[in-house]
This record gives sequence, structure tokens and C-alpha cells, in this order.
Amino acid sequence: MDTAAGYAAMLELVMGLPEQLAEAGTRCLPAGIPGRRGWSTVVVVGMGGSAISGDIARSLMLDSCAVPVISCRDYDIPAAVTKRTLLVALSYSGNTEETLSAYRQAVGTGCRRVVVTSGGELARLARAEHDPVIAVPSGIPPRAALGYLLGSLLPVLEHAGLGEFRGQLDEAVGLLAARRDAWRRRAVTLAARLVDRLPLVLSTSRLLDCAADRWRCQLNENAKVICHTSRLPEHNHNEVVGMGRPAELAQRTVIIGLLERETHPRTSLRLRHVLAIARDGYEQAVRLRAEGRSPLARVLSLSMLGDLVSVELARLTGVDPMPVRRIDKLKRRLARARRE
Repeated sequence: MDTAAGYAAMLELVMGLPEQLAEAGTRCLPAGIPGRRGWSTVVVVGMGGSAISGDIARSLMLDSCAVPVISCRDYDIPAAVTKRTLLVALSYSGNTEETLSAYRQAVGTGCRRVVVTSGGELARLARAEHDPVIAVPSGIPPRAALGYLLGSLLPVLEHAGLGEFRGQLDEAVGLLAARRDAWRRRAVTLAARLVDRLPLVLSTSRLLDCAADRWRCQLNENAKVICHTSRLPEHNHNEVVGMGRPAELAQRTVIIGLLERETHPRTSLRLRHVLAIARDGYEQAVRLRAEGRSPLARVLSLSMLGDLVSVELARLTGVDPMPVRRIDKLKRRLARARRE
């Protein structure tokens, strides 16, 4: 696939996020999905483009659910997993080795388990254990399957009595479909400001922490550039001191501040004053405000904008956003090491 074809393919996938969410939300949950009970913890296992759905769910539930939600991105599950834990394993390919390791450990704890995948070894293991498997369409990069994965995860959590997400999903689908063309035009302008620059994405609320992470991952994989993220107000207690050094890096840094309606007024004030007192720590700054009423709509509005920026930056720099050759190369090396 050449660069132009890769750009067109990834752009179509990114623009299709609302359709993915809608399609996933209309599917019936398979038999065996756990219902309401006295859950002690929720653990969402996943890596990379699959894991972001767990991060978004955790952000949504921080202010609405008393049950702790843990996003596990590792080979090993946390000690908090017990028989009273709901564990959801997300692996788009079904062959992510860290997720497979964590799932196998989870089987030994007796916790309730649900799997979301397009197939692979994870689906085989789950069916052998008689765990419910939610199948998502195959054949696209995992990072481009956010709508399928998140749209499958949230109904599971709602069925388990851990939140009400149907209304939020409906609003998000409508908002993303209505605004995506305007966001794409804005993404073209934003991407032009990031050519040969280091993006520093600042989150100003715990809801938007996962949106900042999504920006970083998509810029890494689609545009093939380094991106740094930080979180306010924590940033103000350490990183603010280092802004501006090394000078040659600061002169090529673009700050992207993510804000939303629930950003604390003092945090908004902090961002404004940080930009004022650390003028030598960056080249330019952009403030982006989330759209939508519900938390899900707000976090996805900025996430989709970031996805579009990453694709447009790839186009501007002549990069094919589809392949991730270094990840593929690393997987081949790890596979060889396993056989040796």
C-alpha cells in the first residue's frame, strides 16, 4: 500500500468511529455475561489500541461507580483480582501475548471473565473455559477499532450493574457523526503546526487523561512521531520547572491543552499561568475544548480530533499511517526468542 492509499484507508477508518460505536451497540450480548452482583473490583486487561477502551471506561466510572476499576497493561494481573472481580480481556487480534498471559492467570483466580476480540488464541482459550466471547469484525489495525471495542465493553459493564452508558453512547454517536467533517478541517490546520515539532499534550481533568494518552498513541503509530503527555495539576508540581530545557527542544515544542466542562476552575487558571510564566519553554500553545454533554461524548470528541490530527500529520510528512513496522519487527524477534 502506498502512502496516499494508506492515508485514505486510515482516514476512512477514523471517520467511521461513530458507525463502529453504533454497530457495536446494537449487537446482543452473548449468553453468560455476568449480571449485577457485589463486585469488589473491575479489571480491564489489554495493550495498545485495545487497552484504550479500558482506560476510557475507567475514566467514565471514576466519578460514578464506587467499585474500583483497574486498567491492566501487563503480563501479570493485580493481586486485587478475586472471585468477586469482573475481568474483561480486550485483544483485537486475540494474540497479544501480555493479554494471553493475564487471562491465563485470571482463570486460576475463579473471577468472572468476559473476552472481547476478533478471534485468535484468546477466543480459543475463552471458549474452552466457557467464558462469553464478544466477537468484533477483523481485518483492521487495532488502534482503528476503538468503536467496536469500546462499544462492546460498555454494555458489558452496564449489564453488570456498573454504570448506565446507553444514553451516553447514543449522544456520542450523534455528536461524532455531526461534527467529524468540521473536526477534520480543524485537524488539517492543527497538523500543519506540528510538522517537525514535538507535541506536548496536557490533560486538565481525569476524564481527559485517557484522551491525552490516545493523542500520544495515535501520533506515535499513525504519524510515526514522538509525543509527550502530562497531566494538570500534577504537572505544576514538577514538570513546569523543567520546561525550556534543553532549549533546542523547547523551541520546537507545541503545547496542546485539552479542556472540558468539568475541568476545575483552578486547573484552568493553572494552565493559563503556566503558559504565561514558562514562555521560554515552548514555541506555541493551542487550547482545545471538548464538545458534548455526557462524559463519553466529551472524551471521544477530543479523541477523534486527535485521531484526525495524527492522520493529517502523516499526510503532510509523507508517511503511510497504516503500517507499524517496528512493532511488527519486535514481535518477530520476540517470537524467535521464544523458540530458541
